[in-house]
Amino acid sequence: MKNKKTYYLLILDRSGSMQDCVSETISGFNEQLQMIGNMRERFPEQEFYVSLTTFSDEVQHTFDKVNAREIRPLDKKQYQPNGSTALLDAIGEGVLKLKSEVAGEIASDEASAVVVILTDGYENASRLFDWKGIRQMIRELEATSCWSFSFLGASADAVEVASRMNIKRSNAMHYSPKEMSKTMNHLGNSLIEYANAKSMGVISDDFLKQ
Repeated sequence: MKNKKTYYLLILDRSGSMQDCVSETISGFNEQLQMIGNMRERFPEQEFYVSLTTFSDEVQHTFDKVNAREIRPLDKKQYQPNGSTALLDAIGEGVLKLKSEVAGEIASDEASAVVVILTDGYENASRLFDWKGIRQMIRELEATSCWSFSFLGASADAVEVASRMNIKRSNAMHYSPKEMSKTMNHLGNSLIEYANAKSMGVISDDFLKQ
């Protein structure tokens, strides 16, 4: 098995509207980290690295390409919702940062990347990236068959918002902030299925398992 590495990037909303589900978001994310950390036992031939980018009107890279077993649990000092929603800037900055650091491994078929975007609101504060640029970036990266993009939105039109970014409808879903733990668990299970397919030589572009 040559393509042993998976880089998992979660782009997580940290705007003021997430204030009502801070504890649920933190605990759900930490549960997901534990699931990913335990995957090494099930898939010993594979390597899993996690990055977390959070955003309000500013983008923060909380940690970058860290083995899930080595990441300290997220806490309220690291995750403090406030401000507006620079969704496009978070996607652009987070993805381009990861791309610049792992492009060589992906080009030589040593690694693949999974990007999950989770937000409870609408874009209203980006200054560096626009819809056209994000759409083109996602199209180009997914065309390599080594990048997968998924979108989870709390709004009723989450699938339409994802389509506007050129994310497949099958990789988009609506979620409830009140069920954040369940949502994070869903993502963890989806990554397990992704790794299972990879162990059989398939890099799946259908990440979310409904």
